[in-house]
Amino acid sequence: MPPQLPASFTKAALNGARPPVHGGRPIPKVNRGLEAALAALEGSGLPWLVLRGENDLLRPAGDVDILVARELVPGLDDLLGGVGFRRVQALGHGSHRFYFRYLPHDDLWLKLDIVSDISFGRFQELGTALAEGCLRRRVRLGPLWLPNPADQAWLHILHLVLDKGEIAPDRVEAARASCALASATDPVAAFVDRKAGNGTAGALLDVLQSGRFHEVPAIAAGMKSRWRRSARPPRLVSLAHHALRRVGPRLQGAGPVIGVVAPDGAGKTTLLNGLRSQCPLPSSYVYMGLWSSSPSDRWIATVPGGLLARKVFRILRGGLTARYQSLRGRLVLLDRLAQDGMLGGPAKSRLRRLSDGLALYVQPRPDLVLVLDVPGEVMYARKGEHSPEVLEEWRSAYLELAARLPSARIIDASESETQVRKKACELLWKVVTGENTAGPADPDPIPLHQWMLMDWRFLLPQGKTGKVGYGGRISPEAVAAISLLDPAARSIETGKERPAVPDLDTVLLSRPDRALVETAAASLRPNGWVCVQVQRSFGPRSRALTLAGWKRALEKLGFEDVAVYWHVPRFEGPERLVPTASVAAVRDTLAQYSGARFGKAKAAVAGLALTLGLFDVAAPAGTVIGRWPETAAGKDSV
Repeated sequence: MPPQLPASFTKAALNGARPPVHGGRPIPKVNRGLEAALAALEGSGLPWLVLRGENDLLRPAGDVDILVARELVPGLDDLLGGVGFRRVQALGHGSHRFYFRYLPHDDLWLKLDIVSDISFGRFQELGTALAEGCLRRRVRLGPLWLPNPADQAWLHILHLVLDKGEIAPDRVEAARASCALASATDPVAAFVDRKAGNGTAGALLDVLQSGRFHEVPAIAAGMKSRWRRSARPPRLVSLAHHALRRVGPRLQGAGPVIGVVAPDGAGKTTLLNGLRSQCPLPSSYVYMGLWSSSPSDRWIATVPGGLLARKVFRILRGGLTARYQSLRGRLVLLDRLAQDGMLGGPAKSRLRRLSDGLALYVQPRPDLVLVLDVPGEVMYARKGEHSPEVLEEWRSAYLELAARLPSARIIDASESETQVRKKACELLWKVVTGENTAGPADPDPIPLHQWMLMDWRFLLPQGKTGKVGYGGRISPEAVAAISLLDPAARSIETGKERPAVPDLDTVLLSRPDRALVETAAASLRPNGWVCVQVQRSFGPRSRALTLAGWKRALEKLGFEDVAVYWHVPRFEGPERLVPTASVAAVRDTLAQYSGARFGKAKAAVAGLALTLGLFDVAAPAGTVIGRWPETAAGKDSV
């Protein structure tokens, strides 16, 4: 239920004097997003005022309650839409209209509760004619229009008595402050006497001023029972509004569908919980996992077709629920997608293909897919499940999935929970407002191929690449990707004048010659790293023809901690970067890819090379990394 017009008072109000509104009161600070909304209302030429909380407008903790002239209501959607607000429709709230806006720089949701009538009661069943008079008697305070102090005091008293039905202990001080500013001769008091009987306002003030707060419930019940001359009977209005509120709030049109995907430990649950708790838009959570385990798995697996039947049930339950909630105008948050079950490649059985097709058909098409990207080591440290290698493979699979989904946007989920939620809210809000989520002002949605071109950075032990250099046959796209890591990254060229002091932390070289590697080494700081991407070569310009040869070359130059990673299945855009020092990792890769890409004969040759310790010679392409030592005294030339 939205707030019902409480007022805010300072301690100065307790002295019984009505505070001045010009010169004597500090001008409140107003949030820039809210300031734009108030400026739009002012530009309409029709009266409006902020009902309460004028000292909490820089970063409002709740709704900003605003009273406007009735003539302003038909154009409110367009007026506020022009300054970035979107309406959430809510039946059963009388004249209340709710508008929302997200400010990414402030990480703040602004919520406007705008009314054109002033009504009291739990369901706004006690109508009044106070709005016009309050607007006519409004007073100016800086950029704000506020109620006359006496009007504000009486609105607060009636809110406590008629809406709450009692004066709670934590509201006693505010009630006393209101009484200090109100009198039985005020315009609102005269209205109360007309509606609830002569002398009602004075009797109510007497009870509050004398501190007999235990009598308030009886007074409230009596005032409601005597509420006179209402165009609509309060009892019928209460019943109607109570029934309409069961429909719930909704966005205009179908609600957007937002999917969140990532391996275990990337932070899906944390992000979804953060969105549900911080985002004030009407939303619904739907779990779309098709193969998650359950206590009943043991006996379901004994029934022929049991697991498949359970999958179909989950498809229908999740997909139809998501469609229904979207049609209700609610923001749908999908935990996983139907596409998750297809990451391992196309299904081989006909029934599996049919069920996968059904899942894609029933699930609503996501308007936005948030792909949480976290290194495998980080995910393993968070949950301790699976292994860093397995999680890294899944991570690559999700990045490949992002390439096939036009609505996918990648978020670096290794950052803090607050930063991840903030970036997700910004993208979500762009979907709600119909903006392009990949606009030039949005730094996060990076194309998948650029992410894949930067996969080499995860081979380095340090967390950040620092100052970066690059050289060799680097494509323009790779240069653009490197600039995302270091906008000041520079090219390393043979024969180019070297810096007086080595200043680079990381150097990426693609298919270099020996002279370029020496130039890169001279540019590295102590403990800096070089990544050399190479293919097996038979050219006359290089003596390091294989991955093994490049490993020896770096070691002869003086690099330490040299390691080799095999590019699978190709040099450009590999699906895996496999450490050749791990026999288990290489055998697992050969087993997985032998049937699909290499053929049994090639797998057998590679397996023999692995057994003989010659795999670094046989591997066709890879990356060789090395660390420049603390005391960098180079050894022999390549």
